[in-house]
Amino acid sequence: MFKSWSSMCAVMVLVVAAPSSAELNVPIAARVVSFLQPPPSGTVAAAILFDPDNAASEAEANAIERSIGSGLAAGRSAIRARRLPIGTMGSLSGFDIAFVTTGLRAEQGGIAAAAARSSVLTISSDTACVQASRCVVGITSAPKTQIIVNRAAARASKIRFGSAFLMLVKEI
Repeated sequence: MFKSWSSMCAVMVLVVAAPSSAELNVPIAARVVSFLQPPPSGTVAAAILFDPDNAASEAEANAIERSIGSGLAAGRSAIRARRLPIGTMGSLSGFDIAFVTTGLRAEQGGIAAAAARSSVLTISSDTACVQASRCVVGITSAPKTQIIVNRAAARASKIRFGSAFLMLVKEI
């Protein structure tokens, strides 16, 4: 019980280092990954989906890549990311997570379908993606950090979270 409580508190403590509202709070996203059931171990492959022709999408992809660096701890695993231009996405086979940057609204349907086929957790700072059941997790940073989980998108991608985590987030 204490371990779960300390994990929950760690999610809340990371709120202090929130980036601008247009960028994904990557440390919080890493904590979200650690609550997956079953919990991941080893290397977690992440795609950073972005549009190279969209400045906001490119900037967010750069920020995510910087935050992850050569690897970011997520529980007993380490997230390793690779930038993936949306035009070359194809499938998400081989990835565990897809960070969906801003500026990809027209492509979110295809991203959701690819994520569902490959059981990929999609995480975005664009809450519209989550509200439209196209992304599993949305993380906002302004005016306060909030984590939103879309049940239908999670079910479609066969993504499950621990019950302690679900008590801390907003489910839609």
